[in-house]
Amino acid sequence: MHIFLICLGASLGALSRFYLSNLFPRSEPQEIPLGILVVNILGCFFIGLLYNLMNTDLERIFTPLLFIGFLGAFTTFSAFTRESLELINSGHFMYACVYVVLTVFSCLIATWLGMFLTRG
Repeated sequence: MHIFLICLGASLGALSRFYLSNLFPRSEPQEIPLGILVVNILGCFFIGLLYNLMNTDLERIFTPLLFIGFLGAFTTFSAFTRESLELINSGHFMYACVYVVLTVFSCLIATWLGMFLTRG
C-alpha cells in the first residue's frame, strides 16, 4: 500500500510542478527561474504547514502520499541546481548567486512559517 501511495503522490506532485513552474516562463537565459523558485517555496511552506497537523492515525497514509510522494516530487533540488549551473555557465554569476540565496532563505522561511502557523 505504501508503494502505491508514494507513486500516486509523486505522479500528482510532478505534474503539479510541471504545470505551475511553466506559469512563469523565462524569456532570457539570465533571468532568475521564478517557476522553480515558486514551486520550491510553496512546497516548503506546505511541508511546514502539514508537519504539525499530522497525527499518528493519519501519518501512515499521509507520510507516503504527501511528504514522500507529492512534496518529494513537487519540490526539486535537481532542477534548482541545474538552473543555477545554467546561469553560471552562461556567465550570469550574479543572477546565480541571487537565485541560490533567495531559494535557500525563502524555503527555510516558508517551512518555518508553515510550522509556526500550525503549532499547537
